[in-house]
Amino acid sequence: MSSHAISTIQRESSPSSPVSSTSTSIAVGSTPEEELYAVTGHDFSRRHTGDAADNASTAAAGQPSDELMGADFTGTGMEHYPASLTESIRHHVYQGGLRYHAYRDGRYAFPNDEVEQNRDDMKHTMTLLLCRQKHFYAPVEQALMNGGKVLDLGTGTGIWCTEMGDKYVGAEIIGLDLSAIQPEYVPENVHFFVDDFEEEWVDADNTYDFIHIRHTIHSVRNLELLLQRAYSHLKPGGYLEVQELHYSPHCDDASVTPEIPYAFRDFMGFLDEGLRSMGCELNAIVHMPDDMRRVGFEEVQVVQHKCPIGVWPKEHRLRLCGLFLRTAIMDGLKGLSTRPFGTGLGWTPLQIEMFLIEVRKHVMDSSFHTYFPFHVVWLFEMRLWRA
Repeated sequence: MSSHAISTIQRESSPSSPVSSTSTSIAVGSTPEEELYAVTGHDFSRRHTGDAADNASTAAAGQPSDELMGADFTGTGMEHYPASLTESIRHHVYQGGLRYHAYRDGRYAFPNDEVEQNRDDMKHTMTLLLCRQKHFYAPVEQALMNGGKVLDLGTGTGIWCTEMGDKYVGAEIIGLDLSAIQPEYVPENVHFFVDDFEEEWVDADNTYDFIHIRHTIHSVRNLELLLQRAYSHLKPGGYLEVQELHYSPHCDDASVTPEIPYAFRDFMGFLDEGLRSMGCELNAIVHMPDDMRRVGFEEVQVVQHKCPIGVWPKEHRLRLCGLFLRTAIMDGLKGLSTRPFGTGLGWTPLQIEMFLIEVRKHVMDSSFHTYFPFHVVWLFEMRLWRA
């Protein structure tokens, strides 16, 4: 990638009529994350390589944990880095009990600690449930079966790449992220690199059959430039797919109206403000199809789903989606707000915590029948030849 590393079709129908959360067999509010994953047959245990509480106390002391200091990065691509760069990748930045990436510090506004990694994997499982086990919508399966090359931008824990590598053993799957938080043992056709995909790409044009971005576009500073790079690095006929939640609570009944106080709606508004002050746009996905067309992509296709916030829908699949999303929100409120509200908006830690009291109450209140629209946008570079 950069000089530091290289190696509308249909809308899902509205959620079923809301019912009381007491009818679910899931113990809402007390279900361990392991049980949430067990519901979907997902292996949660692999994410627990350290104790979050220990990490928090270590962070408070301002020092990396012993686990991180002794981490083995063999196989991640970092053994090829200069020693000084490798050290910057191995270390982290600590703020308010949270851990952030040190490489390109501040580029990404959210933590990379155990809590955030667990949230990433919960969102992965939620997304597969929402999309009925589809890892992608673009028609690239044949290309992947024929040994295609895939790039996943902002890969996070690498779970999407790992599962894709297991499924398409002939394809080459590359994951890129600012944080070295991916597992050590992955399929042989999966490779992870630590780098900033908003920096210059040095790999050749016409390299990839498929470029995938999920739950990341909200943190891109220069979206037009990123799309231009993706366009030029796709093979003719290759596909780009972006999957992202529209982080604005929607409601199809009268349980939430503009007149009804809803603190989580206020939270998302402030989060949008804070990220804009840091150069990002929380809901860039809304105008993504037009952005893609402007850089030359053709045949833009869009699918939208509704992801409930909580367990209010009747349909079991959507209740699970809502449970995963609500858990990810509740676990992430501190990490989501610390830098956007503090650095971006100038709030004090006390102001943030006082505000979050009401936000937590409303997120857990199933009388609010809200959801986030989930957008899947894909399109292809259709020219058969490019000079």
